[in-house]
Amino acid sequence: MKEIRLTRGFLKKPINSVLILLSIVLLIEALSWSIGYDIKAHKVQQQGGSVHYVGILLRSLILPEIVTLFITITLLNYFHKWLKLNAVENDWRSIGRYEVRFFPVLLISFWVFNPVTQTIRFLLSRFPDYSIGDYWNQYIVDTYAWSVYFTYLFPVVLIGYTALNISLLQDFLHQRREAQETAEAEAAKAAQEALALSATFLPKPTVPSSFLTYLKGKDALGELDFPVNDAYYFTIEERFYYAELTKGRYMISKTLNELEAELDPSQFFRIKRDYIVNRQAV
Repeated sequence: MKEIRLTRGFLKKPINSVLILLSIVLLIEALSWSIGYDIKAHKVQQQGGSVHYVGILLRSLILPEIVTLFITITLLNYFHKWLKLNAVENDWRSIGRYEVRFFPVLLISFWVFNPVTQTIRFLLSRFPDYSIGDYWNQYIVDTYAWSVYFTYLFPVVLIGYTALNISLLQDFLHQRREAQETAEAEAAKAAQEALALSATFLPKPTVPSSFLTYLKGKDALGELDFPVNDAYYFTIEERFYYAELTKGRYMISKTLNELEAELDPSQFFRIKRDYIVNRQAV
């Protein structure tokens, strides 16, 4: 596979960012509890218990940052459209150049998502005591600072490139599976064509005849098995049945009625009641 077609299936569904964020939050929480259990337990007590702690975590962190990731991944998706990135060559150098092109997007994404994220955080955290002054000063003006920017930079770059590479890997695996299925289908088709071609050169099986082909005859010298086609005719004399051959006359055990039923009608026909004649002998 020389190139990877960029369908961006993962990036087109920004809801996938929720899974990434929740995984990171759960990992951080698990690490913080395992490293500083006493500190975390004290913090939970200060917040009024585990229910209040989880509520604050949702309102101040998880839900606002879902908006952050939603906007970031949407920017990555639309950046593909703006640059008309539809495919990337399947080698490390090309993939590296492809990913470097998105670094500026992640650097400037803060200036796009920050006002939206902070607005969501304000609405959730300060409910129902809203103040326009607090909103503007604490959640907008004060957040446009380098300290806040660099706080966001690493996780945004990490999660952005994680989403970008998951999308790229999905496209690669999907196209490789398609290529394998196509190759298998072509191989099966070629095998069928080869089998059909070889069948034309094979001798056709002979269908066994359903008509009588051999008879046993008897004369003064003994018995003889002979092909029925060698007989000129079959007849009856004095209640005995005979086959007339080039070699002579032989007594047979079958009656004319039996012979008429068992012989090939295209080869033999009956004359009156006493004879069944071979057409080739006429």
